[in-house]
Amino acid sequence: MRMPFVVHWPKAVRKGRVNEWLINNTDFAPTLLDIAGVARPDYMQGHSFAAALKGADKPKDWRKVTYYRYWMHMAHELAVPAHFGIRSDRYKLIFFYGCSLQGGNPTPVAWELYDLEQDPSEMKNLYSESHYQELIVEMKAQLKQTREELGETDEKYPAIQNIIDKHWSK
Repeated sequence: MRMPFVVHWPKAVRKGRVNEWLINNTDFAPTLLDIAGVARPDYMQGHSFAAALKGADKPKDWRKVTYYRYWMHMAHELAVPAHFGIRSDRYKLIFFYGCSLQGGNPTPVAWELYDLEQDPSEMKNLYSESHYQELIVEMKAQLKQTREELGETDEKYPAIQNIIDKHWSK
């Protein structure tokens, strides 16, 4: 999960700077508002990373994980199953729930875990390795908490929620 974000702000951003904070697309609007001197509305997700653009150190209370969801089950030529997950600085945990809201062909339900430091191309799924089970429990708790904080539960989609419930502890 890397997304290029190029900024031209000569008075604040040093040329060639690369940022390693966990930033997601919900942070773009709060950042632009912050730069413009406008407060972020309470209803808006995300946080300003204007300080990161200026080269500040990451605050201790900055997010430890970032959440994402891919709803488009097997759509387009990419044929990627529907899934959601979280990414930390080093690891990425993904849950493929394998169905769309409209039905269609289901795919196998699966969990995946990747060490992005050792395997940036995500070629070796570590989920079944015993060495990572404690980390998986911790990341699942973070995933559940993040989904709840964002109101990103599947209560409105009982078929998806049933799959999640059935496979959460596997």
